[in-house]
Amino acid sequence: MIKKEFYDMKFRSLFIFFLVVALFFLIAPFQKLAVSMLEQYTNEQVLPEFVRKLLPKEFVEKLNDWSFFIYSQWFGKNLGQIVPIIAVIMAFPLFSREYENGTIEFLLARSSREKVFFLKTFLALLILIVETIIFSILPAAYSFFAEKSFAYNYIPAFTVHVVVGSTFWFSIALLLSAVSSDQVKPLLGSFAILAGTTVLGLLRPLRYLNVYSYILGSKIFQTGKADIKYTVVLSAISIATILVSYWVFKKKEI
Repeated sequence: MIKKEFYDMKFRSLFIFFLVVALFFLIAPFQKLAVSMLEQYTNEQVLPEFVRKLLPKEFVEKLNDWSFFIYSQWFGKNLGQIVPIIAVIMAFPLFSREYENGTIEFLLARSSREKVFFLKTFLALLILIVETIIFSILPAAYSFFAEKSFAYNYIPAFTVHVVVGSTFWFSIALLLSAVSSDQVKPLLGSFAILAGTTVLGLLRPLRYLNVYSYILGSKIFQTGKADIKYTVVLSAISIATILVSYWVFKKKEI
């Protein structure tokens, strides 16, 4: 069973890994080019006012600092934006695919529901956590080998936000996977919840719903520290959601 799970996850995990690493190397080596293009663009006299507000000269000038550039463009933009998507991709087919393909009976004939659930969940979550940690330390590794002056002290805080945020969205997709009998519903449902909470989180009274803001490290950029309270709450919700997923899977009629 373990071999089967590794085989099932191999393509997804390798595709995600090489895609994200490639994305990083499309960003990191081209700092000077990106900044020079932005400086040239913002110096245009006919630049619309809303663009000037989105790209103030002070921000563009700060991008000349390597640490600010890589933290803002990697964690605060590119990696941060795709973390929930990565988590959903790793979780949504775990059980829904077995239901859809009719292979769940084969698995349960050889192992208990508890073993099937926790083995599949643990392996997928372990791969997700390992990959997100690697993605989070890429800026530090690149800076070291490229001999860049880099503020390494913020890496742990951003790593915590990325790992906890990805675990949360993994748990949401896992629950939908345990409930659904086909692969389309948990995939679309996860993205619908992601879009809904993000939009609602733009409203000031509901800003706590915007998990994207947490993953992107907004609090870290403001204070220089991880958001401990939100981290604890999100971790607790993730654990509770995984346990609910187990209860649903255990009670679901095959």
